[in-house]
Amino acid sequence: MTEHVLDSLLKNYTDLIKRVDEHIQRLSRVHKDLLACKKGCDECCRHLSLFPVEAFSLSRAFSRLDAGCRGKVLEQAQQNDRACPLLVDHVCLVYEARPIICRTHGYPLYMEKEGRAVVDFCPKNFKGVKTLDHSDMLDLDRMNTLLNAVNSHFISYFEDGLPDRIPVDQALELYQAL
Repeated sequence: MTEHVLDSLLKNYTDLIKRVDEHIQRLSRVHKDLLACKKGCDECCRHLSLFPVEAFSLSRAFSRLDAGCRGKVLEQAQQNDRACPLLVDHVCLVYEARPIICRTHGYPLYMEKEGRAVVDFCPKNFKGVKTLDHSDMLDLDRMNTLLNAVNSHFISYFEDGLPDRIPVDQALELYQAL
């Protein structure tokens, strides 16, 4: 598969990422005094499973790291199944290619559970805030619906199919296998 073909397949995903990032950047500007999230804060960085579209995007970014960094990550992936193997010295080595869950973690997410509205965010953020404007929240159900649609389009290209979810440690070298 050529870079051009992969870029085309990932276009919907990169467009979705852009929209999510714009929302997060706006929140970061408007509420900067209420956010504890910053470089070095990695308590939410756990070993995850990803949609194939996210896994391929992450894998491509991983393939661009120098050999020493890739080796360290692969070694960490074998040693620890809880922390994200891409986290080295409290820094994500592929930060620009991190999946949506990593981009949104800690920020206000709106969802409905059993017919009630629920807002979730990192307890270190928005301390003392009793209410948030609805525009400050990402609608988790809507975002997941969009991500599912983007992923479905992406996997339709692969004749042999892909698994529903791919753990980060298994995603790392997907791009090399193309």
